[in-house]
Order: sequence, then structure tokens, then C-alpha cells
Amino acid sequence: MNKKDKVKYLSNYLDELYPVTECFLRGDEDYEFLIAVLLSAQATDTSVNLVTPILFKKYKTLKELADTDPVDIYKVIKSVGLGSSKSRNIVNLAKKLIEDFNGVVPNDRKSLESLPGVGHKTAAVFLAEKRQGEFIPVDTHIKRVSVRLGIASKSDSPDKIEEIIEKAYQGNNHINFHRQIILFGRNICMANNQRKCEQCRIEFCKERKTK
Repeated sequence: MNKKDKVKYLSNYLDELYPVTECFLRGDEDYEFLIAVLLSAQATDTSVNLVTPILFKKYKTLKELADTDPVDIYKVIKSVGLGSSKSRNIVNLAKKLIEDFNGVVPNDRKSLESLPGVGHKTAAVFLAEKRQGEFIPVDTHIKRVSVRLGIASKSDSPDKIEEIIEKAYQGNNHINFHRQIILFGRNICMANNQRKCEQCRIEFCKERKTK
């Protein structure tokens, strides 16, 4: 099977396992969701969803976030990890949105990546979730699944794997496929010996357990 065939098989299979998916992160306003994605770097969605309601209740506007001392932000978000740098990025991101974008989150990847703390993946998640962008951002679960299925190589960067999957994907709901692979990686195609190969029917997996 070539990569396109493998991605098509995976997509069809995951449509059966997870026919309907929902966004993993919360954030009503665009800037709130963007900050939630920023916070999710090297953190669980659950931990982020615990702190964002507190953060946005305490700081109700972008201006309030921009005018806040990062130390105070840190007190709210420290449980998600990397709190010191993330708190600074949140304040600086809020300032830049106000100063350079009139308080509106931009719709293009280049502008998004100019914001403090917003990298390639964060920009892609925002655009896919909020703007129906045709992106399939790659996290650790998606990389693991892609490598095991021979869609990508271990040496490929997340950006390269994103490019490969997006090129091979033939469906019309990129963000849903992104979420489906993550759910598959969390629940079945897990790391190391935790993986539940007995629950998976993908025979072309390179690391499938036989017993």
C-alpha cells in the first residue's frame, strides 16, 4: 500500500471508531481559544481546560490580559507546565494583538506565527478549528501512529509529517481526521507496550503485537 492508500484506510477505519469528534480545548472568543492552544504545548488538554475558565473569568478582556503582570498569570496557569514562559507569552500575545491587529486574531498562518508563543502547530490548530483550514496538525500521538503505519519515518519532523498526511488525505474534514487520529493514539495505538493491538484491525502496522 502506498501512503495515500494507508491514509485512506486509516480515515475510513477511524470514521467507524470515532464518527463524531469534538474540539478538545475550550475557548469561546478567538483569542481565548488561541491561548488555550498555546497552553496545551507539552500539557494535557484536561489540565488546560481546568485553568482556562479560571483565567478568562479573572481577566475578562484582551486588554486586561495585556495589562497584567505575567507573574499573576503564572499563578493561574502554573499547573499546566512551562508556566513562566507561557505566562509571558500570553501577556505579550495580548499586547501584539491589540497593537498590530486591532484586537482581532488574524486568519493567516504567517501572521499567527508572528505572535509570541504561537508556532507552526499552534497556528494550524487555530486555523483548522476556528477557520475550517485544511490543516492536520501533528502531535505526539499522530506522529506515533503515522510512523507505525509507515505513513512517515521516525526521522521526519512534525511539520514534515503534517505535509505528508495533508497531501495523502482525500477527505473533506481535516480537523475531524486530526482529532480522530489523536483519539486512536490515546485509546488504542498507545505508546510502548501499552498499545492495544488486539483492539485494532490495521494489519499493515509495523509494530503490531502478534501475541
